[in-house]
Order: sequence, then structure tokens, then C-alpha cells
Amino acid sequence: MTATARVMVPVQIAPSMIGAGTTIPEPYTAGGEVAWVSGGTYTAGDERTSDGSIWLCRQAHNARTANPAADPVYWLRSRATARMSMFDDYTSTKARGTGSLTVVVVNSGFFNAIRVYGAEGDSCTITVRETPGGVITKQQTFDLFAQAAGLYELLFTALPKVDQAGLDDLPILPGAEVTITVTAAASGAVAIGDIKIGDWRNLTGDGDWGGTEYGARSERKTYTYREYAKDGSYTQVKRPGSRDVSCSVKLPAEQAMYADSVLGEIADVAVPFEASNLPHYGYLNTLGFVTGSIGPDNYGIATLSLNIKGNI
Repeated sequence: MTATARVMVPVQIAPSMIGAGTTIPEPYTAGGEVAWVSGGTYTAGDERTSDGSIWLCRQAHNARTANPAADPVYWLRSRATARMSMFDDYTSTKARGTGSLTVVVVNSGFFNAIRVYGAEGDSCTITVRETPGGVITKQQTFDLFAQAAGLYELLFTALPKVDQAGLDDLPILPGAEVTITVTAAASGAVAIGDIKIGDWRNLTGDGDWGGTEYGARSERKTYTYREYAKDGSYTQVKRPGSRDVSCSVKLPAEQAMYADSVLGEIADVAVPFEASNLPHYGYLNTLGFVTGSIGPDNYGIATLSLNIKGNI
């Protein structure tokens, strides 16, 4: 392989960036969410939504006006709301619906790519407009199932599901609007696990030579676990899985500091990673936490060794 490994530095999506047309409300009352109200009466264990998060009441109180995010003695953040679960790094915490599910993102600043993970349904459409409600600059619909390997598979086997979609090479538009819609026929179940909007960074800074070496590996990991009894029987707790990737990248020695700075930029963020964008190497791509070490091979060449811990 000679294609350059790359990572996407994502934009941090805030609740204020979710635009009109998004079909998951906040609070999502159909899922049991209840909005926090200033000055309300709460008991320990109550959950309330505020600013894209679900907060757990730590101790009973009433008539307090401070927002939960600014009141840590009384409130503890539990998780993202249903609406913001699409931006919490986890593909397993999904926004769900029936028939169709749409999310609109505005004011996200500069980006050149979009990735959707954990999608469920029949198709996913990604639309990018110059401005909210403006001219479409790019739009594509993706089938959420793999193409048949041959005529036999087409006629006699169920097509395997695909849960990812994405657009690359987007024009730089600071005021762009992104709309992502997942649909299913006959009011079937739809879902979106995680959305990443951001900027691809080549880890060599140059795709003309070097790049990911042969020997790259991916490993499917499951977090399902079993609790065994003394007689050998067990209870199995089903959990999501992920894909870990390891690879080495050759780069000019003068670009080692650039690669190091990119790794520093994404050290604490789950990011899209691609070892290669060449055909048939999709199993070397994942969403996860990237770590790496860099060392010189000689005066002019360095090796970047990468490990990506896939996220569930």
C-alpha cells in the first residue's frame, strides 16, 4: 500500500449548532426525557435535560436557579441527550426513530469531510449547502447494504448491512449547513450512532511517497462478556464490538514534527482513521483513539507506528 494514512480532526458540535429540521427534539419526551426547570423541586435520582446533557440529581433541593452544569453539588452529568447522542463519540448510543431520521448542523466552521457511523435503515443521504437553506454544493445518497459479491449472492442470500457513510473533498464553506437523513421503507427502524464533521489530516503531509506499509492489521474486538457459574454454565451479557487497527507509516524526516503535532491535537478525542483510502482496504479504517510513536530510520526517513483503539 502506498496511500497515506490520515485522521480527521473533528469539530466539537454544541447544542446551539443543531438546526431547524432536526427530527429528534430536546427533551425527547417519547424516550422519557424531562427538561430541567429553574427553581423546580427535585429529589435524589431525578434526571433532567439541559444544554444537550442528561443530569442526575445528587441530593434533594428546590428553588435553585443555577443551571445543572454550574451546580455540581446538586447535579452530576450522566450522559448525552437523545439528540446529542449522535455527537458523543460512541456509535452504540444511538438516536432512533421510525421511517426517517434527520439531523441538521449549522455554524460548524471549516471542514472538508463528513462521516456517519452506526447508521440503521435502508439509505443515508448527506447534503451540504453553502448556507442554511441555500444552494446545495454536494449531495449523495448511500445504500445501507453491501453490493452482492455475485449472482448467487444477489439471488439467494440476504445482503449484509452497511452502517457507515461519508463525503470527502468538500469545499471550505464557513457558513455551511449539513443535513443527514436516514430512511427505511414501511416505517422501519432507523438510527444514527455517531456523526463526525471535520478536517482530514494526512499523517505524512504528502501523499507522493511513503505512506502506510504492508503489514497493517485490524482486529475485531467484542465487549460481550460472560459470567460463569461453578457448574460451567454462564450468563452472557451482549455488548457492542469495535475494530482496532495497527500500522506503520513511512514519512520524510522533516515531516515527523508535523505528524507529532497532529497526534497531540487528537490525543483525547475519538477520531475517524484511515490507513488507506485505496479500494479493498476498508477493514483498516475505524473510529477510535489514536496513539503513536515516531523514530528515525536514517537521516532522511522516519517511521510512525500507530495503534488505534476502536470505539464502541
